Amino acid sequence: MRFDYPISVAILYYDDTSTGDMLDEVECAKSLQEALESRGHLVRLVPVNEKNWRKAIQTPGDIVFNQVQDETWELYMKVAMHLSDMGRAQFGIDRNNLKFAIKKTFFKNKLLRLGISTPKFKIYDRRSKISDIRSLEYPVIVKPSRMHAGMGISQDSVVIDKNELHDRIKYLFANYPGRVIAEEYIEGREIHITVIGNGRHIVALPYAELEFKGEFADNWNIYTYAAKWEDKTWEYWDARVSAPARVSRKLDKKLELLALRAYRALGCRDITRFDIRVDENEKPYIIDVNVCPSLNREDEQDATLKSMEALDWTYEEFIESLVAIAYKRTYGKLPDRTRERAFMLASPRR
Repeated sequence: MRFDYPISVAILYYDDTSTGDMLDEVECAKSLQEALESRGHLVRLVPVNEKNWRKAIQTPGDIVFNQVQDETWELYMKVAMHLSDMGRAQFGIDRNNLKFAIKKTFFKNKLLRLGISTPKFKIYDRRSKISDIRSLEYPVIVKPSRMHAGMGISQDSVVIDKNELHDRIKYLFANYPGRVIAEEYIEGREIHITVIGNGRHIVALPYAELEFKGEFADNWNIYTYAAKWEDKTWEYWDARVSAPARVSRKLDKKLELLALRAYRALGCRDITRFDIRVDENEKPYIIDVNVCPSLNREDEQDATLKSMEALDWTYEEFIESLVAIAYKRTYGKLPDRTRERAFMLASPRR
């Protein structure tokens, strides 16, 4: 097909600033708009809610960003599924991997079936008998399966015995929808790896490391909701992200192979970020997958953007390149102005 430059992009977002994670989505949508408009593209920014979502998904655009990340992701799911049914060019998500964005149980079970390294786990539903976890070793971290952005994760999430396990599972059932996952807590480093591209042409960006400093010395080294969003807490200020992460050559290879294998196996497209823990023996374990990672330029601790900065890219170049990747997947060619940045076709990550 003939490419008609500039392109048009529709950005659909959930307009809610009541909490830190919701504000992040609004800021992200506006960041994307500003970046793409500065590169000469036509952007339509549309707030979406339960009343207008059917009309919103009709918004014209060569590429559609679904940033409708409501608290339970129910509206996000409806928007994504209907965009798919309409054959729209949806950035980053499709029917095959949509379930990984919504429920952690799907991706954990998929990794287990494929033999891809992830901590041992057990899944509880509301009918389960909350018994001890004989197949796992304490400490164990307990998470809600349907929440994102660290919701339901606090210092109380890590438990050391049967009584604490029972109390935490009951708390999550009382406060969050869906099932609960209990998985072995991996003591060690936390590395975040963003992978971009499609088909044979995928590449891992420089790794970002989440470092737990200060008061974390006397607490569990986990990325809690407070550490992500609540800037008046010690957790927020003592959890710092940097890139590139300093790793041995052997670990570097392990991490890259793990992330690329998982990206292909899960059917990811355009961009995905993997959160990985590395134990004392330098064995990596995938603890979470983000098939629609935040791209908010206002977030100074965003792991994906830290990886971008390690490559000396500007935010505008990065976002336009991601749109180009999605555009090529959909339409078979790259936009003219971004053809020279088809980096995954020409050079390795390092």
